[in-house]
Formats: sequence, structure tokens, C-alpha cells
Amino acid sequence: MKKLIFLVLSIIILYTVLSVSSCVKDECNIVGGEYEFVLQFELSPADSVFHIGDTITITSKMSNPIYEKKTNTNYTLNDFKFYLVTSIYDMDTNIIDYEQFNYFDLLIDSNYWYNISYYSSGESHLQLQYEYNDNNYNIIFKLIPKKTGNFYLNQYSDINYVGGKQYFDGKCDNVDNGAIVYMNERKDNNFHVMSEAKNEYYKEWSKHKEKYLDNGGYCFKVID
Repeated sequence: MKKLIFLVLSIIILYTVLSVSSCVKDECNIVGGEYEFVLQFELSPADSVFHIGDTITITSKMSNPIYEKKTNTNYTLNDFKFYLVTSIYDMDTNIIDYEQFNYFDLLIDSNYWYNISYYSSGESHLQLQYEYNDNNYNIIFKLIPKKTGNFYLNQYSDINYVGGKQYFDGKCDNVDNGAIVYMNERKDNNFHVMSEAKNEYYKEWSKHKEKYLDNGGYCFKVID
């Protein structure tokens, strides 16, 4: 009798799952269950070598609608919070993925919301938001190197973890918000500098280049 009840319940559950799946519109069957809005950034000057005291400028300017990669569609996003994160990894330490924002001075206008997070490990990174005005998104900040070494700058959006419940016209209820960052139109951005890192971990990153390019990757060397 118990086996029969279990069989009936299994059939009911399977039928329910299949019914729900069949109700999902084709355009909502998105790989990974997450949108990938493309955030365009520019780092200038686009050099591979900087000196201590040089100024590195990072900007992003976008106008509605915003392009979404997986659906190849432009969506109007009104005052979306993308929860941007800028990490700078010191590739010369023996610690893997060591974020050290303190090796750079930050110049940023008070119009922008931003915060430098510090951790007990000694690591730090920058969190910030776009300024949204008249249907336009923009942000600009500058970094001034204070230490020599090989560095990997990573610019990404934390929207899928922090702000994924924001809505827009045409959003599928079963799909989470997400975003990727293209730095300098997704160019190589000195990927070869990783091979010069003192930490062997980064010399093996050739297989991670797509991830590097989708997370605003930019490598550079700082000298005296």
C-alpha cells in the first residue's frame, strides 16, 4: 500500500513540474536563468605600464535602453542599481586573489555613492553606484598608483546577489538580473601581463580569459 501511495505522489509531482515548465515562455528559457546586461566601461590611458603618481581614469556612460546579451534585446532600465565592484589584485603576493585597493588613491566626485570595504585579512575593494539622470547612467573615478608591481583590475556587477529583485518591462519572473562588464570594448586589455606576475597562479589564467573579458579585466604594471 505504501509503495502505491509513493508511486501516485511521484506521478503527481512529475506532472506538476512538467506543467509548470511547459508554461514558461520560450523567451524566458534563458541559459543559466540569469540576464547579462552589458555595462560598457573605458580605462584611459589604455597603457600596460604606469608610474607611481600617474592618473588612471575609469568611466562608464550608458543611455537607455540597455543591451542584454543572452536575449540580444535592449531593455529600458529606469534607475537600476547595478552594485558595481572594483577589485585590484596584487599579482606579486603569494596570496591568491588578494584584493588591495589601498595601493591606490581614489579620486571620485561626492555625487556618486561609493564605499571602500575593508576586511580583517587586510584586503579591500571599492563598491559604487551609477549616477542616473535623464535616462542616462554615468560614472567616473580616478586611481593613482602608490606601489610598484603587477596588478589585475576587475570591474564587475554584484546585482545578481544584491539587487536581483529589480523589475523592468518585459522581465521574466523566472530569470534573475545579472550584468557583465566590457572594458575598452572587451579588448585584450594587456592580458599578457599576467605571465609576468610573481604569483604562479596568474600565469595559468590563459584558460580563464573569457571570464577575464566579461568582468572588466585589465592588467598593468606600475613602476617608479
